[in-house]
Amino acid sequence: MKPIKMEMSRREKLIIGLQLLAYFSLLTLVAFVLPSCTNECDVENTYFYYEPVYTSMEEIRSSVELLPPVELKQVGKIYFNNGYLFINEPNEGVHIIDNRYPANPINFAFINIPGAFDLAVKGNILFSDSYMDLVAIDISNPTAVTELGRIEGLFEEYNSYGYYASAEYGVVTDWQLREEVTVTESSCVEPQYDWGVLYAEGIALTNDASFRASQAVSPSNPGMGGSMARFALVDNFLYAVDSYNLRTVDVTNSTTMTSGNQVQLNWGVETIFPNGENLFIGTTSGMHIMDISDPLSPQLISTYEHVQSCDPVIVDENIAYVTLRSGTECQGFTNQLEVIDISDLTSPQLLYTYEMFNPHGLGKDGDALFICDGTDGLKVYDASDNSKITDNLLAHYQSIQAFDIIPFNNVAMMIGEDGLYQYDYSDLSNIKFLSHINISNE
Repeated sequence: MKPIKMEMSRREKLIIGLQLLAYFSLLTLVAFVLPSCTNECDVENTYFYYEPVYTSMEEIRSSVELLPPVELKQVGKIYFNNGYLFINEPNEGVHIIDNRYPANPINFAFINIPGAFDLAVKGNILFSDSYMDLVAIDISNPTAVTELGRIEGLFEEYNSYGYYASAEYGVVTDWQLREEVTVTESSCVEPQYDWGVLYAEGIALTNDASFRASQAVSPSNPGMGGSMARFALVDNFLYAVDSYNLRTVDVTNSTTMTSGNQVQLNWGVETIFPNGENLFIGTTSGMHIMDISDPLSPQLISTYEHVQSCDPVIVDENIAYVTLRSGTECQGFTNQLEVIDISDLTSPQLLYTYEMFNPHGLGKDGDALFICDGTDGLKVYDASDNSKITDNLLAHYQSIQAFDIIPFNNVAMMIGEDGLYQYDYSDLSNIKFLSHINISNE
């Protein structure tokens, strides 16, 4: 995909500037509008000035194709289905891993999908976002995948990953360094932000900042996603969340998918976990429980509130397990595991809280509870007694930065900062390492 730079009116540039203003923590123009106190206060600061680069929607929508396997360079969401593991490469596409023999996984192929960040698989159909679109891809023949259907604009003009779209120009897919800008500013007044100044035409960053465009079974049944997923499949319906919306899609016929109602939720939506006729939606401030007995018209049952923090959630029968972690994007300072009684869906009750290091994704199979505790690695607990979880640590792998995990059929498939790790937990007293697919540093 070759981005194309477009000339824009100042109005278009201003719109992009305003979108970036919201996305990059409300940057300010204060450094340019405040006058100097005295000449002694004047200092020269250097900024790197970037302009947006657009790619046309025609090019994006014609770019879905199967490619030979490529090395993993940056991993995102994971999904397991029918012996194959699908690993998202943020903004690029999906790796297909033949995982029928977990001790010897094979990097099988790569599906090029521009703007892909989330995925789900149902039988022989893979669903992925592609910037604002939802795409359905036939993977029944992994050597010759084909696009079956697409809903254009499902995720609106400006998605939760910060990509701005224009009907005239396409999507902002990159930022191009144009020049260095040196300006005289006042040091008498401390600026609100000391790392960047926003221009209407683009963005200028201080010389010590870095910048990137992105931040980043049986045929009748869906597979399994990790706890960090934003896509969920229940029967013939796909549910997708962004920062504040829940979208519903009927995928009974993948060639003619139809969208249902869109439910607006509070800001800060992060993850989605299906369980029976309910969805459990993790947000930065709590957990929403949604009734999907009417699949295309979800209804809010209740909301469990907690302190501001990043929040994936999983459910096992009448218990929900929620990890809260500190992080700049969540504006929180709590790192813990919460165990919540959801036997009464209208009134979830906190049972236990356990201190953690910096927990991300989690998974549970039987009594085994897996927690990806960030830079403190992967932890495996015996959760047969929810009142004593941290007293029953079964294994701790400290040399990895753990992100998300899918435990299934005695094999734990875990994504970390440096690749895919797999473990055999058929004997919880003797968990065994099986394999590792490394992430390329090139």
